[in-house]
Amino acid sequence: MTKKLDTEHLDEIQQLREEFAKNTNILGNIVLEQYATESRLKTIDLEKQRYLDQFENLQKQESALLEKMRERYGEGQIDIAEGTFTPTA
Repeated sequence: MTKKLDTEHLDEIQQLREEFAKNTNILGNIVLEQYATESRLKTIDLEKQRYLDQFENLQKQESALLEKMRERYGEGQIDIAEGTFTPTA
């Protein structure tokens, strides 16, 4: 035998269903935001690594240039603004 639910209980069930739907929607948005953020962080990490690799390459170039200059000029100080070299005494 089928019984009719009280309006009060029916309202409570409907309210819970609406809260579940709202909660599920919010959780879905959070997951999508998290995915987008993680994706952006991966992009940033790749870009950071590219610049770190470039930095390391520049350091190697600098070391090679300094070695070449030491071979030519000896030990001393370089004044880039004046374009001069002062040997170490």
